[in-house]
Amino acid sequence: MRFWQELSKTVAARLLVRWVLAAGLAVMLCSCAVISRDVRQQAVPSSVPFQALMQDTDAYLGKVVILGGYIIRTVNRGEQTDIYVLEAPLRLGEEPASRDKSRGRFVVTVNGFLDPEVYRRDRLVTVAGKVTGKVELEQEGHRYQYLKLDSVETYLWPEYRRSRPYGSCTGPWFYGGFYGSAYWPYGGPWGGCGPGWRY
Repeated sequence: MRFWQELSKTVAARLLVRWVLAAGLAVMLCSCAVISRDVRQQAVPSSVPFQALMQDTDAYLGKVVILGGYIIRTVNRGEQTDIYVLEAPLRLGEEPASRDKSRGRFVVTVNGFLDPEVYRRDRLVTVAGKVTGKVELEQEGHRYQYLKLDSVETYLWPEYRRSRPYGSCTGPWFYGGFYGSAYWPYGGPWGGCGPGWRY
């Protein structure tokens, strides 16, 4: 009888530890997102695929979406700047994944001047923006459909996150602790020693 009592206590303790760890991980993942909580609460759920936004754009007009990808080019237009982006799915922390998984393109309009030498080709960007429509543009002899957004928040990912080799870190919290500049500057516990370092 005592054996079963001790066993049940052990099982209950393990379940409690797992629950606490899961809850802690959920809080940690929310805190490391680069788009603010208020904006994320307004946004269309991330479960809505990019293809749906492109195919049924009118249904999402005026709604906030969170997208990311690789900058194609940046164009200044007086008081505004257009950033043309090759879309890529977002990983944990809202970091764009491999460009090989791209499902299309979008262009985000930002108020103010953004230096094209900073927001240059192949930089990673994550944006929250209101859907304003869709536009077809020609580039290098091909025509592409772009989802149009007005920026609510725009986050340019630091370049140094992509410059370090695999296996060169010494632990999951290497350089920058929980937050670093925006969150873990070298990829965090899921990317610090692996795919989060290179694309």
